[in-house]
This record gives sequence, C-alpha cells and structure tokens, in this order.
Amino acid sequence: MKKVQDSTNHGPRVINVGTAHGLMETPPSEKSKINNPPQGPIHEKLALVPAKPGVYLMRDGAGHIIYIGKAKALRARLGSYFKSGSHDAKVTAMLERVRDFDYFITKTENDALGLEANLVKKHQPHYNILLKDSKTFPYIKVTDGDWPYLEVTRKLTKGGKYFGPYFNGIWASELLDTLLDIFPLRTCSKVEFAKKTPCINHQIGRCLAPCAKRVTREECLKIIDDVKSFLRGEREFGAREKLQSKMENAAALEQFEIAIRYRNGMNFLDKLRDRTITHVARDLNADVFSYAIRGDVFVVSVLSVRAGKLIGIQNFSEQHAGVQSEEDMLSGFVMQYYQQNVVPEQIVAEFPMTEVAVALGCTIFNPKVALKRQLLDMAKTNADEYIDTSIEKIKFREQFTVGAVDELGTVLGLTHPPKKIECYDISHTDGTDMVASMVVFINGVAEKKLYRRFKIKHGMGNNDFLSMQEVITRRLARIGTPDISFGIAPDLIVIDGGKGQLSSVMDVAGNSEINFIALAKENEEIFKPGESTPLVLSKRSYSLRLLQRVRDEAHRFANTFHRNLRAKRTIPGLK
Repeated sequence: MKKVQDSTNHGPRVINVGTAHGLMETPPSEKSKINNPPQGPIHEKLALVPAKPGVYLMRDGAGHIIYIGKAKALRARLGSYFKSGSHDAKVTAMLERVRDFDYFITKTENDALGLEANLVKKHQPHYNILLKDSKTFPYIKVTDGDWPYLEVTRKLTKGGKYFGPYFNGIWASELLDTLLDIFPLRTCSKVEFAKKTPCINHQIGRCLAPCAKRVTREECLKIIDDVKSFLRGEREFGAREKLQSKMENAAALEQFEIAIRYRNGMNFLDKLRDRTITHVARDLNADVFSYAIRGDVFVVSVLSVRAGKLIGIQNFSEQHAGVQSEEDMLSGFVMQYYQQNVVPEQIVAEFPMTEVAVALGCTIFNPKVALKRQLLDMAKTNADEYIDTSIEKIKFREQFTVGAVDELGTVLGLTHPPKKIECYDISHTDGTDMVASMVVFINGVAEKKLYRRFKIKHGMGNNDFLSMQEVITRRLARIGTPDISFGIAPDLIVIDGGKGQLSSVMDVAGNSEINFIALAKENEEIFKPGESTPLVLSKRSYSLRLLQRVRDEAHRFANTFHRNLRAKRTIPGLK
C-alpha cells in the first residue's frame, strides 16, 4: 500500500495498488509506481505523463475522484481528453467538472486492468459503470486440510474449493443437506472436530465420524473427490436411487420425519435436473455475459451455468456517462463482478476480452455459432427485456441518491455536494452502557463496511452533550490515518439532535473545514453552525429524505449496539 498526499483538505488518500488479477490487492512489481505531478494547469501536467500503460484518476474541484480509466499509453489517452474538442455531450459534461488528475504507471496493460477494477470498487466514481446492485450469493466450500469438510459460505477466502454461486431457487443450504444424505461427510468446525466425540450427525448416518478416527483419511478424501465430481456434474453416483432406498427403509421403520427429509432431497434433485440445459455438456461450468444499452442506461445480464444446469440469471442496471466504449464498459463490469464471485472454468461474452481473460486466468469465448452462441443469445434476450424496466428504476434511484446529494449541497449552501456523509447518535439507558454510532453514506448510499461503534469513556454519567463531544473529538483525531473509515474526512457530519447538540460539537471541532449540521427529529429542523433560525425543507424534498435515512440508520445502529451491551451485562453466560 502506498500513500498519496491529497492536495485538498480531505487528508491523505490511501490507495491499494493491485496486480493484474482483480481479486488481489498486493503491490505490483517495484518498477510500477504512482505519480502525482505538481499542482498546476492541466496542460502543463500532461507534458509530464509518460507513454506507458497505467491507470488515471480524474478529480473535480473538491478533490473527489469522478472517473477512473486504464490506458495502454497514458499520454495518448489523457491527451485525447484534454487536447481534442471532438467529444460527445456526456464526455464533455464530465470534462467540465475535471480540475485535476493523477495516474499510476503499471508494468503491463493487464496490470492496469486489475488495478482499475480495484480502484473503481474502492472509490465508486460517479462516471464509471459500477456494480451497485450486486448481491453476495452463497457457495458450498470444500475446505483444505487432512480432514476436509463442507460448509455454506458467502465469504470468499484463499484456500479450499468453491462451488456455486447458488440462487434463484437453488439454495446452497438445501443442496448441502441433500449432499450429506448421499455422501456422509463432516460439517463441524475445527473446535467441534477437536473434541473427538461423534456428534448426532454420525448417529443418523450423515457423518462417518473422522473426529473419532472411525474412518480413515484415505476413505474421507475419496468421498471428498466424489462430492467434487458430483458438484462438477461429472457423475451422479445414483444419488436419487440412494435417497429413494433410504426413504423407503425409513418409512418401513415408521421413521416418518427422516423419510420426509429423504423425499425432500429427491425433490431437490428433480429441481436441479429440471434446470439442465439439454444442448450443453453435462460438466459445463460457465458464466455468460451480454448487455443492452438504451440512452444512458446500461444493462448486463449474467447467466450462471453449473454442471450443465442453469442455476440462475442476474440482471444489473446502471446509468452510464458514455465515457467508455461498449467493450470497455463490459470488461470493467466483468472485472468488478469477479472481485466478489468465483471465476468459473469458462466465460462466454459478447467480446473476446483477451486482457480480462489473462487477468482472471480463464478462457473467454466469443462464439458466433453453435451451443455457446445460443446461451449468449439467451443472455442478450434477457438484457433487452430487462432494460425497459430498468430505466425508471435507475432514474428513481438516482433521484434518491446522487440527485439528493447534489440537492443537499445546494440547499445547505456548500461549495460542493457532500459525497461522503457521516452521522452520529448516542444511545444509553439512564447513563449506563453509553455508546455511540457512526454511519457513513457515499453518494447517498449506505457504506456499511465503513460503520463504526464507540463506547463512551468520559464516566460523567448521563450527559449527551459531553458524550457527543468525546465521539467527535476521537473521530477527528484519526483523519489522515490508514483506517478505511476514519482516514478520509467526510464532506458533511450530521448530528442527531438540535441546536444544543450542534453547539457542543462545534466547541471541539476547532478549525475543521468539515461541514456540520444537526437534524432535530421532532420537526425535522436542520441547524447550521452560527445560525439561530433552523432550515426547514419540504417533506417531499429528496435532500430531507436523504438526511432522514442517514439519521434513522445512525439511530438503529446505536440502539442495536446498546442493546447488545446491555444484554451481555444482564444475562448470565451471554458473550
């Protein structure tokens, strides 16, 4: 990680420099470097830009990153923006906001592709195609080690083998239950395994108790190989027939609950079989990407095929600025997508995307005929049908997020829209278990990974003013640190309260150039420092609705933390 001192008042920028692989954040070779030329007119800085591959960051007058791009030759790409007047209206609109730029030099163009994806994910620039509405779907993980086991997880880490994702009615937990009735394997944690005592799963035939050495390591590894083969679609191992036999035996013994479980497993296998795509190989594991564009709306449809079965279809919609080519937009989307999903054996897409294939370490097909073309056509049809419903959805989302941020900056008289908003609230019961919350919204959207909680330390009892002063003092002291939540200063801090709470905070804010306001819940009045008359916005105002969402989220987060602390203190044995 390298630090770049920001030229604005927002503290140092901390940027992770990634390798060509979009899933990694390790530094590239020592020859790769970041450059932040001296401040000055843009045309003077252009003269310092080398003709090497890299990534560039466009900044507005407030120092915010508004666009991130990659280039085979940085000088040529940046020069095309600032030296040419032949741009369409969308690119021109972006350039009107640009006041500065930074750039990274990378060893290869593939390195630039991976770095671009990492930085876009980190900074969420307004003019990039962003994977905003992605969900994290569950996988089945086969762990590494001498005694591997199966687990359902949404978190992707190094090691192990992942199968999935599973969604659209094919649930990972249901699949795991069915697998255990076919392949008796452990699902216990390392702590439970270390007890060396067979559990109830062994008693009901769903585990061979490797913890108690009732199965050899070789036998266990053989079953693991069979599970992998089954999940890859290579063999079925008579799975349905095994469950049928177990169900009949359980019913004969009048073990009806167990019989129902086996019947449910058979139904699940039938549901999987119904998803089989008849014209593709049974062991095909691929993601298929197609897209549609209408006006400034960009839609990507992703078909997930696992073991020759259509697991599901995801549609993603986004407003775009027309800065990139269609191939670059789709390439950037794919790189972002695989920062939070496992790369399958094959990718089928509208473009060859050679650089993406190298970066991800897989094969990307751009078929013109045959079976994979049919899958691509299916994805294209989905994208075309989805785009009509996306247009209004995107406009509505933009009004409630970025549009609300722009409006809020205007009504508060700020020099620039408050891209990063933090809100603070205090929670306690008569002065006990006093805590505070910090929630963070970026471009009008909650960034929960940046949330933080505080335990109040002043020891002066029920004093909300003093508590808020302590929290703000602790927060401001950490501006400029490497912490992802505290390092970069917010554009706006919102205090849950009225004029008194705001005045107490301003006593400790010092000469901070951060904007502060307070939002009083009773009449939704907005108080600004040094102004006695509150600002009252229309109840239908998007900016007021944004402030209400931020304030309510801070209140919820603080109360949840307080209740948890109180429960730990009052309920014996709770940790």
